[in-house]
Amino acid sequence: MLRQLFLQEIQSSSLMIHSSGSEVLTNISNAIINGNFVPEVMEQTIISTQGQILGAFNETNNSSNPFNEWTEDSIAIIPLYGVMMKYGYWWSYGVDDIATIIRLAYQSENISAVILKMDTPGGSTDSLFLLQEVLSEKTKPTYGFVDGMCASCGYIVASYLDKLYAINPMARIGSIGVMAQIVIPNKENARYQIIEVYPDESKDKNLPERQAVDGNQEPLKEQLAKLAIHFQDIVKENRPGINPEVLSGKMYYAYEAESLGMIDGVRTLTQVISELEILIAKRKEILSIL
Repeated sequence: MLRQLFLQEIQSSSLMIHSSGSEVLTNISNAIINGNFVPEVMEQTIISTQGQILGAFNETNNSSNPFNEWTEDSIAIIPLYGVMMKYGYWWSYGVDDIATIIRLAYQSENISAVILKMDTPGGSTDSLFLLQEVLSEKTKPTYGFVDGMCASCGYIVASYLDKLYAINPMARIGSIGVMAQIVIPNKENARYQIIEVYPDESKDKNLPERQAVDGNQEPLKEQLAKLAIHFQDIVKENRPGINPEVLSGKMYYAYEAESLGMIDGVRTLTQVISELEILIAKRKEILSIL
């Protein structure tokens, strides 16, 4: 079932992804279609600056908030690693899972701030929507920390954060753009062939995708352009100081990204935590006066 859901997601959703992630999706898709895909499981944990660890999210008791067991004034460090997909697959949480975890962190009185630790080439545009909703309504300081790459729809997510830092000057930031990936099975190796027939009454159904397969990419490019402009507008609204030249899909090193308004600086994780702890202390002081 996961194999079918995976293929459906990458076929039905436009992609905002760096080429490195696109190659991964292509390899997985081909392996699934040819029947030789062997799933790999990558363990991910949510950790606290106070030393607590939240194990695999699907193993927690979802009837209660697991963050309520953590120490007061904890900062939750939540990973967003690998290719971003809406649903959870073999290698990582789904982005919908990440959104739920962040929402639980916001709801817990023991969590004072959140760090989204990012190393992602981007992924499915459908993976963005619930996370966009959660971060648009954030109730606690939420910083991003790029530990490697923050590309494409990963950067769309990062634009919603209060601040975005990179681990070193050579971390990679950007690739803000949209693409589509159409999986065409190798007919010589396929176990069956699907023939699509469209009546005249449904002549426009899936037309851009069908024309792209036949070699005419213009209708699909026109469709993707609308999505690209939409996400460009989000970035410009979330980071008003950003240089418009970065919106065409180019990747930048962190030291370049900082000068272009894409990130807020280069910091170690310890420095980011210290900055948040100072912010939390100031907020508590203000609230105590009030």
